[in-house]
Amino acid sequence: MTLDTVSPPEGMPTLNVHELYEQTIKSLPAAERLRLAVLILNDIPPQSVVDASESWTEVDLQEFTQASWQHIDQHLEDEA
Repeated sequence: MTLDTVSPPEGMPTLNVHELYEQTIKSLPAAERLRLAVLILNDIPPQSVVDASESWTEVDLQEFTQASWQHIDQHLEDEA
């Protein structure tokens, strides 16, 4: 977990994300925290989410196999 700092308005102390949560957000009613979570999640563009799937699709396997053979072919050509 990183403790990135949040830039506050001028004259206010700098808080890291954990401190901001503990001092400001945690005390909000559950409904307000849920609304805040929805706002935050809706503000994240889909392309910034990394697919961390550990399973490979058939296309993934085909592309990997093709790239592997190309690498082997190139390596063999370089040795000749």
